[in-house]
This record gives sequence, C-alpha cells and structure tokens, in this order.
Amino acid sequence: MEPEDQGVHCRELERSFESGGVRQHVLKRLRFDAEPGQLTMLIGPSGCGKTTLISIIAGLLGTDGGSVRVLGQELGRLRPEELLAFRLRRIGFVFQQYNLIWGLTAAENVAVPLVAAGQPWSEALAKGGEMLRQLGLAEHLGKLPKQLSSGQQQRVAIARALVHDPDLLLCDEPTAALDARSGHQVMELLRSVAVRPGRVVIVVSHDQRVFGFADRIAEMDDGVVVRVEDRIPTEVAYPSGPS
Repeated sequence: MEPEDQGVHCRELERSFESGGVRQHVLKRLRFDAEPGQLTMLIGPSGCGKTTLISIIAGLLGTDGGSVRVLGQELGRLRPEELLAFRLRRIGFVFQQYNLIWGLTAAENVAVPLVAAGQPWSEALAKGGEMLRQLGLAEHLGKLPKQLSSGQQQRVAIARALVHDPDLLLCDEPTAALDARSGHQVMELLRSVAVRPGRVVIVVSHDQRVFGFADRIAEMDDGVVVRVEDRIPTEVAYPSGPS
C-alpha cells in the first residue's frame, strides 16, 4: 500500500442540503488532503463548509458526488455496518460541545467507545482511567462532567477520542468554548499526545491564536479549499500578562 493511502484524500467532493424547497450547495468539487504525522488545521469563515467536510470524512454524512478516501478506504464503497465498524475502530472525534454524558464519571465517559467496540466494561474503564492520567487528570477520574472546568471537560473529550488509539483524529473547534490560556493548553496537549507518525490529525478552528500549532493550514471559503500552506509549527509558550 502506498504511504499516501494512509492519509485523507477528498476529490471533486460535493454536498448540498435542501431547506424550504431551496437547495444549498455547501461543498463544490472540493479537493482536500491531510497526511499522517501532521496536524492539519482547517480554517475559514462560518458557513463555508468546514464542519460538513469533517463530518463526511468521519463517515457521519454522505456525499452528492466525488470520492472520499480515508486511511486507504473509499468510504462510499462501505456498507452501513462496515462504515460503523470502521469509525469505531479507526476514527476519533472531538466535538465542539464535548458531548459528554452527564450521568457518567470522567473515566466512564472515556470508556464508552471501548464498550461500544465490544470490550468488557471493567477493561474499558481501566483503559479510560489510564488515558485520563496521561492527559493530566489523574485526580478527576471519578468526577462528573459538571464538577469539571471547561478545559478539563475538553481533556476528557480528547481522552475519549484517543482511548482506542485511532488512526484519524478529527476535532471540531476544540478551543471555541475555552479562554485563551485553556485553549492554548488544549492545543499543546493535542500536539504532544495526539500527533504521531501514522496518525492523521485534523482540527477545525476559527481561533487565530492557535494557528501556530499546525503543520498544514487549509483555508476554506464558499465550499472549496482556496489556500493550502505547509509550515513548521511554532513552539511558543503561553504569553504572560503584564507584570
């Protein structure tokens, strides 16, 4: 298998939605690539199609045309049960609003994907706890989401997305609900824990303060990718305030 087959490759991608009898074309013959071992940041104005694109890459939405090749697999050729198994095994997703289950503890929330994939609850819970320890939440395993700060909730969401060691991690605006310091810390965490050889990491963001963490920036506008910039990530500390 060619090395590029382990990336994400969208060609001539089209997607539209109908509302009130009017069809809106959200993606228009879009071309997009993300490679393993890199953090690709997807940027652009609200409504340009970023969330639609990563939902298609995650197998959560279908397409009207074009091809989506993810980790060597043409998603359009998979039956629904095959697509579900593929997502559970190889894709992690960090939602903008965290999507934690409020009645479960932090460790239990992280264990959910493993249980969904068929692992015994006790084994999944142990792995969930270990993942949280790696992300600096050792003291919070038994806490409910409402007992955690927004930054801590986002770390739990990241742990849940990484616990099954996915080959593709998709993050939809992971810093949108965080203050500047917490957002910076979350991106530092993604760079140090999530980015590794063989894993594709795609982050949707409006937050210009975190663009320096990207290996590649793909800018969207009006349903297409209008600019791609390959770059060297800027390693910067959180800017200190006035003394």
